[in-house]
Amino acid sequence: MSRLDLQQHQRQHTALEQLTGQLYQELADSSLKHWLDDQKVSQHLDDKVRAWAYQAKSSLDQQHPYREVQQQLEHWLAQPSINSAEFQQMQVQYQDFQAQLGLPDLSPFWTQSATFSAGQRELQAQLLTEKWQRKLTEAIAHWEFEQLALQRDAFLDEIRDFLSQMQRLAKYKDATGIETGIFIDYSRGQLQPQDIQQFEQWASYLQEDRELQALCQKIGSAQPAHYPRQAVQQHRPEQELELLEQHWHEEITGIQLAQDLNLALPSELALLADPDLALLFDLKYLESNLMSFNLQGQHSSRVIQDQTARHKRLGQKGPMILCLDTSGSMHGQPELIAKAMSLYLAIQAMKAKRPMYLINFSTQLTSLNLLEGYSLDDLIHFLSQSFHGGTDVIPAIEHALSMLAQPNFHNADVLVVSDFIMGQLPTELMAQVEQQKQQGTGFYAVAIGNFRFEHLNQGLFDHQWIYQSKERKVRYLPSNRSDRVSK
Repeated sequence: MSRLDLQQHQRQHTALEQLTGQLYQELADSSLKHWLDDQKVSQHLDDKVRAWAYQAKSSLDQQHPYREVQQQLEHWLAQPSINSAEFQQMQVQYQDFQAQLGLPDLSPFWTQSATFSAGQRELQAQLLTEKWQRKLTEAIAHWEFEQLALQRDAFLDEIRDFLSQMQRLAKYKDATGIETGIFIDYSRGQLQPQDIQQFEQWASYLQEDRELQALCQKIGSAQPAHYPRQAVQQHRPEQELELLEQHWHEEITGIQLAQDLNLALPSELALLADPDLALLFDLKYLESNLMSFNLQGQHSSRVIQDQTARHKRLGQKGPMILCLDTSGSMHGQPELIAKAMSLYLAIQAMKAKRPMYLINFSTQLTSLNLLEGYSLDDLIHFLSQSFHGGTDVIPAIEHALSMLAQPNFHNADVLVVSDFIMGQLPTELMAQVEQQKQQGTGFYAVAIGNFRFEHLNQGLFDHQWIYQSKERKVRYLPSNRSDRVSK
């Protein structure tokens, strides 16, 4: 690195430190200062500031308007001596630099150089390079300050927008369960004002409706049917494994610190022979710091693996597949309610790192797999979509069944949120649903409307609720169990 580059690097570092300090000070003096006390937000801001500083420095290096002039000056500074022709060339380059800065032409002052002696020319060249370097340093510093100030102002606006979003979303923490960590970890910073407005619309409905919140919590903790299912033949292949055991056909494999007197080294036991060292032995024993032999062995064991064992256990939440109806019959408040529920359940899945797959259906369908690194931004954009066509739940159910074959969604909970204004399901599809139930999959339904729909009482779902939107009441509808109880 040349001397001029080193000076420039140090100058940029100092300027960035000053601007960073000013940035934090402005935030500390603003109405958003309380967010600086949030550990998650503070760490996120530090990361963003470091990234901004690195990008700002890279931008300065790439857009440097005086790079050629600096290279010319470095060339002359490296010359041990300068002849008359070189001195004239130096003068021309310096005058071009003066013109670039908009400074007056001083060429008449240097025209006398032809009559200079060698010693005078060397002295004049030294004076010229010193003046050139001073002017160049001032020009670069002025340009960098202007550029960094512009970038800092733009970055500060970005930070303020981010904290303002946090401020708006924090109002709905209790209703949606969204926390600082969720917003930061699952946001890519691509939320637009209309996205925040849409989020607030769903969240405010949840906040005002305690019955709907309670329903969402029930769905999240619901278990498959509590009555017997038909027995299913399960293939349980046997597999022979070599297992390592600490005390099985022991073989010395090394030394370890332990509290086992049987394995203590003779040198440690020798401490007991000296009354003055016995206290040290007791201390090492109490702290499990006795130098001991490490024994290990192997034995063969036959392990039975149940390939169809249910991964879900009581009290644990497994994967979820949510089918969201956005058909024309759902337009208006029913769709608002359905999307508010979907938002709540998706945020809970993010918090618990629970795999979740969303299917938006009408006569068409789209999907979003939250397991694949999608963000809160993507979730809001996805929920903002609507088809407003006819209602056809069959493709959605079929797609959900295909997802159950994926390892990450094996035995997932399947939830359908709809007004259930639709036709009957084919017998073959009902049989596939029943087969998945026998393997541990739970099927749940939430009907949004003010009537009882016959579709919900045909044994399709383990749990089914009707949300009566006009009264904002939730009614649990018992499922028909008779056709699924073991004989």
